[in-house]
Amino acid sequence: SFVSKVPSVLSVGAVDGYSIKIHRDFKDVLSRSGEIRNLGNRADWKNAYFSIPWLHAWLKRQPKDAVRPLLILAENAEGVLVGFWPFVERPGILGSRILWPFVSDEANYFHPICTRKGGLALVEGMHKLLKHFQLCWIPLMTDSFWLECMQTEVQNSKLLSLVRSPRKTAKIICSEKIDFDEFWSNKMGGKSRKSFRYDQRALEAKGSVKFESFESFDEVREVMPATCVVEVESWKSKERAGLYSIRGKRGFFFEVLPELAKEEKARVSILSCDDVPIAWQIDLLEADWMGVHHLAFDEAWKKYSPGKQLLHHNLQKAWSEGREVDFLPGNLDYKEKLSDAIEPVRELHWIRKSIRGRLALWLFGLNVKARRKIRQGGKTTKASETFRKALVEED
Repeated sequence: SFVSKVPSVLSVGAVDGYSIKIHRDFKDVLSRSGEIRNLGNRADWKNAYFSIPWLHAWLKRQPKDAVRPLLILAENAEGVLVGFWPFVERPGILGSRILWPFVSDEANYFHPICTRKGGLALVEGMHKLLKHFQLCWIPLMTDSFWLECMQTEVQNSKLLSLVRSPRKTAKIICSEKIDFDEFWSNKMGGKSRKSFRYDQRALEAKGSVKFESFESFDEVREVMPATCVVEVESWKSKERAGLYSIRGKRGFFFEVLPELAKEEKARVSILSCDDVPIAWQIDLLEADWMGVHHLAFDEAWKKYSPGKQLLHHNLQKAWSEGREVDFLPGNLDYKEKLSDAIEPVRELHWIRKSIRGRLALWLFGLNVKARRKIRQGGKTTKASETFRKALVEED
């Protein structure tokens, strides 16, 4: 079979003796979940979306035999794990096989969890692994991982590639030199601060206002039904863009968020008035980092800016904890207004040279142009979906 052509262990001798191990069975990775958690604590690049609970919950919801995991682990000479990069194998055009990102529809980053040397080893291993595959797609990765681990390898490679920056992310870097109130005042401006204080007082006049954060397995599991009360009344849900709008998404988050909380990787927050939930937020956590994964509010309370009030509360909490705040890839103006840094987010299609490879590169190029026209024209079209199906054959 095609799968048998890919070796179970791929040696990479050019990076200080680091080796790459390929696992096909997700159970092999589950047995090393403790090592992966430990790696996440000391990694130079962390990725909450590649935590074991997130991967496991997503994989369980895929149709049987629809995806074939291909999990790449980098180890140093002592056998210590220094990198973890999960993919799935899928059929491509004209009978080819391609590497597609794990959790491709449920993540905002797809770079590996790794140390710097582990990242270099993973990238070189991926380069060698592509002799068995037609292409590898990495939709979104941090600019620092691209610059420090991928750029040189890709530029020096004889493989075909399409590199672009489809999105950007906004970050807040907490500082010990000023307190959060001073930071907020500097960012908001006099008129915005006055309006925000008015909204706070107006909401307090409506009833008892409460901000609650839920961080343990039991707390998060118990509060999840309350999130539905907010989500169903949010503008995102009304436009079919809510967190639970797509079938199966609610079950996914009901399962994964308590499991992440058990590992101190997630926090769910609720803003309520007279015990009625009116806004909620999901924050993904690392030791010194917080990613704002989702924020929604009940449209009936819009004039009180409940989303802004809850975000303010959670940013203040993150500031006191010394966490960098990442608003995650997107282009919303309010994120840039609050941020200290705007960084590009990179995308890479890495493609083996062949007729099929050149066809794939052409299709990707058409897809990029179609998406650009959609953004510029504001029109609804199925062009990008058509190109995706042309590239990837559905199982």
